[in-house]
Amino acid sequence: MTQTLTLLLSLGLGLLIGLERGWRHRDTHDGGRIAGIRTFGLLGLGGGLAGLASAALSIWIGIVVIAGIATALLLAHRARLREPDDNVSATNAIVGILTAVLGLMATTGLAREAMISAGAITLILSMRNQLHGWLQTLEEKDIRAVAQYGAITLVALPLLPDRAMGPYDALNPRMLWLIVVFVTGVSFAGYWAAKRFGNARGTIIASALGATYSSTAVTLELARRLRGDAADRSTLYAGIAAATTMMPLRTLLLCAVLAPSALGDFALRIAPAALFAAIYAAIATKAASKQDHGASAPTTRNPFDFWPAVGFALLVAVIVVAAHWVIDRYGALGAHFVIGFTGLYDVDAAIIAAASLPSAVRDAGAMGLLLALPVLANNSVKLVLVLGLGGMRAGLAAAWPLVGVSTLIALLILIAP
Repeated sequence: MTQTLTLLLSLGLGLLIGLERGWRHRDTHDGGRIAGIRTFGLLGLGGGLAGLASAALSIWIGIVVIAGIATALLLAHRARLREPDDNVSATNAIVGILTAVLGLMATTGLAREAMISAGAITLILSMRNQLHGWLQTLEEKDIRAVAQYGAITLVALPLLPDRAMGPYDALNPRMLWLIVVFVTGVSFAGYWAAKRFGNARGTIIASALGATYSSTAVTLELARRLRGDAADRSTLYAGIAAATTMMPLRTLLLCAVLAPSALGDFALRIAPAALFAAIYAAIATKAASKQDHGASAPTTRNPFDFWPAVGFALLVAVIVVAAHWVIDRYGALGAHFVIGFTGLYDVDAAIIAAASLPSAVRDAGAMGLLLALPVLANNSVKLVLVLGLGGMRAGLAAAWPLVGVSTLIALLILIAP
């Protein structure tokens, strides 16, 4: 990129940010606005000129220019604070300094980073009302949960050793803690999504969100409600279908992250079932919307389920060691049994354990089959439990998505190459 183009880019980035700032403060009285679209454009251009001068003459030119711009903007903000106006924010001054820095970056070899940063700044600025409204909904437990999640992700994770150790060299502390981060993150995301949409929008949305954490728990809770005389069964059927859809989709995501080489073979056995469940859920949701009698949604969970996640990681560790022991004693066929049996209890634990097996067991064809077994086992168990908890008539009507998913997976396990 030529110097002329980088200078124009500096101007463009300033105008982009200035467009949002100018529109946001369009009703501010004369003299009450520190900077608008023209000023931000000039700030970007000034930063770009400082970058070119730094490259051609001395780096101190850029430092002095940016320092001068920052000083001028902060003095202007200080003067603004003296006005009898409660609507005063430091955002404009800070963004003005950043705009000059982005202009300098654009002309000193960091054009891509400058464009990404300018886009992110503009997006954050444009979301002012949404972000402020979101903050109003937060409780003390939400802030505490964010801090706790930051601690286990940004503090604890980097400190753990990233090497094999323990029995059979089967355990990697950082990988096990990454499971805690993943499980709490999924739970966290489901909590925030439920908080954003609200339970009043019905069982179906809440069930789909809850299934990102545990489709089994959601399915069993909805099946239990089927026996109630006042239950809106069409809505509960749709909720079970939505939860059934999320499970194969979640396992496909897990496979893509943990065992990408097996994703194609695994998807061959799982994707048709996921498609069937999604179509069934869409039809069931449309039918439920015509007969919506306001079935209550599952109760909102704790936003930060830390100890259950730790227990989950310990379960995975036990399964991994047990699978290595079985392989050492009985060969690869024993590993298939351990992984499939684990799926009766928790399909995510089974898939994570399968992805942690020795490479000798994880050839492309065997891995797809090995990952599909716990999904089939888990769906089969839920099918039996829905029939038992919901009663034969209502339970059978609710179990059709589980029947379809289990049948398709079983057939593809048998016939897929």
